[in-house]
Amino acid sequence: MLTHKQRIIQSIKRDELDRFPTQLTFTPEMSKIVAGHLKVSENELTRKLDNHIVAVLPDDTVRIDEEEGIRYDHWGIGWDTKLTEGFLIRVRPLEKSPTLKDYNFPNPKEPYLFNSLKETIEKYGGEYFILLDQGWTLFERAHCLRGFENLLMDFTLNQKFVEKLLDRITEYVVSMAEEAIKLGVDGGYTGDDFGGQNGLLFSPKLWRKLFKPRYKEIWGVFKKANLPVFHHSCGDIRAILPDMLEIGLDVLNPVQPQAMPIEELAKEYGRDLTFWGGISTQKTLPFGTRKEVEEEVLRCIRILGKNNGYIIGPSHDMTSDIPLENFNAFLNAIKKYNKPGVLLEKYDKY
Repeated sequence: MLTHKQRIIQSIKRDELDRFPTQLTFTPEMSKIVAGHLKVSENELTRKLDNHIVAVLPDDTVRIDEEEGIRYDHWGIGWDTKLTEGFLIRVRPLEKSPTLKDYNFPNPKEPYLFNSLKETIEKYGGEYFILLDQGWTLFERAHCLRGFENLLMDFTLNQKFVEKLLDRITEYVVSMAEEAIKLGVDGGYTGDDFGGQNGLLFSPKLWRKLFKPRYKEIWGVFKKANLPVFHHSCGDIRAILPDMLEIGLDVLNPVQPQAMPIEELAKEYGRDLTFWGGISTQKTLPFGTRKEVEEEVLRCIRILGKNNGYIIGPSHDMTSDIPLENFNAFLNAIKKYNKPGVLLEKYDKY
């Protein structure tokens, strides 16, 4: 029987599986609801849900202003602590001016950044696939510092500033990846939402100029160590998927079916990519019937899992608007369909 780590590795290689790996993720509020529903602590959800991946964020909190409800990280970014189902930036260090002259970049080798990663590898590394979570990687880190609208305007009006900022962020991300690899992570996870519901947030040409070479450098650190690369991007990013594959992408998350048709993804990229996600948090899980939830789980297994490169999961973190009966239907469908031979059975409509 495969370990959880081995099952992820087999899925990335698209080799034979005893069953598909699963990875169910939640917003903080929904995590509490699910833990209470299953009568376990939140720390026990990984085992209870049969998750296969443990993703670890850097320990980058510098201080928390309890009165204002703001968590400050070592970039100087202030995060709202009261919003539990989204991310609201309250403080942006570079918001007022596009200059790095007075900004002190954080040190990616601070020992405290890796405390949780060390503990997780020691505790779970033998069984589970351990990811260094470097979400908010380039585009998102830049707009957290500068402000979303400001950064989009900078793309045109202050591109030299943008390139300097992205270069410095890239140096940080690369250095942190190198340290994490020394500690024994199993792969790298980056995240930038490049897509909206109907396409990229900016042109493919601009993405190829500003982000492609820097991502090649970041992912190259993991590739050099023979480790796989996971990337999270919401929205429709089909215009740049060939580029992402070219520079080393192995696993695509979260595969939002309302933005990118899963049939097209499977047909075009199923032999080269492993897909993680696909069960709609935009439509089916919050608003569908239990039968529709079950059908969507089967549909994703049949289509996205055709070449064994599939990790069963939601199309984003599950939120508290998902009825518990639909959550139960999700779990029951996994038990029902996630078994050897399901891909060989005949389901004509798939």
